[in-house]
Amino acid sequence: MTERSIEKRIRQMRDSGELSGLPGQGAPLPHDPDADAGDAWAARHLVRTQGAPPEWVTLRQEIETVRSRIAARVRAHLGWLERRQAQLEGLPAERILREVDATRVADDRVRRDPGAAIDELNALIRKHNLVVSSAALHFHVVTLETLVARERHSVTEG
Repeated sequence: MTERSIEKRIRQMRDSGELSGLPGQGAPLPHDPDADAGDAWAARHLVRTQGAPPEWVTLRQEIETVRSRIAARVRAHLGWLERRQAQLEGLPAERILREVDATRVADDRVRRDPGAAIDELNALIRKHNLVVSSAALHFHVVTLETLVARERHSVTEG
């Protein structure tokens, strides 16, 4: 149907009374929460009504989930290191070197483990940054060192 034929059909329905007595007749239309979206009205309306967020929103949520999981592992390891340090301070001198060495080996192993998870996180970040056109919304890639520094800082601040 063309626009003219639709308008013609609406006029016919109005003139014949088919549109009279409908619920809400004469009442103002409800406020459109997407009215301030301008040219993006249709996209915003679809996202709101259909529950279909844009890909970058889904990616941001996934990035935060993976980042939180890795950060929790880092926090747990930092807590273990603190407790281990307290234990080492109470050891007799003849055991300290051996236990410090064992701590270093465990620390090195744990620091190598999150490599795959960080690679997965950085792949999500790179995909997000390709999808999002605004550089202001881009994420920086993550390294284990930056995660450890952030978690140490949050522990000292919190």
